[in-house]
Amino acid sequence: EIAPHEFTMAGEPRSVADLARFRMEVAAGMGASIFAAVFIVLLNKALFATYYFTFPVTLTGWHMVFTSATLWTACKLKVIEYKKMPLRANFYFSLLDSVTMGFQNLSLGNNSVSFYQMCKLLVAPCTVAIQRVFFGEKLPSPSVMLSLLVLLTGIGFATVTDVQLNPLGTFFGVMSTGMVCVVSILTNTMQKAHDVNSFQMLLNVAPMEGLMLLVLGPIWDQWVVGKSAYVDYQWTPEAFKAVLGTCALAVLVNGATFFLIGKTSPVSYQVMGHLKTVLVLGGGYMFFDSDASAASLFGVGLAFTGCILYAYLKDREMKRSLAAQQQSIAGEK
Repeated sequence: EIAPHEFTMAGEPRSVADLARFRMEVAAGMGASIFAAVFIVLLNKALFATYYFTFPVTLTGWHMVFTSATLWTACKLKVIEYKKMPLRANFYFSLLDSVTMGFQNLSLGNNSVSFYQMCKLLVAPCTVAIQRVFFGEKLPSPSVMLSLLVLLTGIGFATVTDVQLNPLGTFFGVMSTGMVCVVSILTNTMQKAHDVNSFQMLLNVAPMEGLMLLVLGPIWDQWVVGKSAYVDYQWTPEAFKAVLGTCALAVLVNGATFFLIGKTSPVSYQVMGHLKTVLVLGGGYMFFDSDASAASLFGVGLAFTGCILYAYLKDREMKRSLAAQQQSIAGEK
């Protein structure tokens, strides 16, 4: 069994060199995440709109299988080291993550875009609440909470316009929000509890998730879309290349996700996700002449301010913690 105190956030840097390395690793992970997320969205849009490939759950299964194959190849080449996780923990996490993906698709399909975005906004505060109630985590400081409020308010102004509710869509949205919180927390805590790094955990769960989604994906897509990618889709070389491209990018997306959640915390990862939204929206307004209302522009600016403020405050907390540790060590000597 795992003691409650083992469910902690990412380990804090123990020296100035550790802090500098931590910053560089998070910055690199964030850069990889932004690059992969932007391009996989563009390729997925091309698949759905241009090549009429409307089988998202089946595609996600292929993504996980491709991720598994890539990581196993890296393991055989001694690039990463395999470390086995308990089969039971592996199975339950994989099942939960697979079901979460299904609820996210159902939420998107049964809600307005604004309500779907609102559900995404609720993930960060819900994560804070779940960590406090079920895992005994301390609440963030008032200043950090304020920065989260500024960020989420800005994202709300930028993305939430006309919220339309319906009972079924609301149920899927609530379930999706709660399950995303739990999966994010478990991605962090299981790396600590089983002493594995992000790629070792992904190497354990990706094959099982891929197998589950290969079985459930066609059934799910048949139910939702009324067609199967294996039977009904008319393949073209261009569509095949686009699918292969999304599979390659999915390796980077999955790796960066597990890395950032394990390296920082579930809440910090949500902040990074919102920063990606801000950068995509802001880039669209600046470089592609996207239509932008005054509220959207205000929201993007406010959200970006919240992201910067959150990063500054968390960095200051780590510096203070490091200074306290060094002072304590000096006192013992």
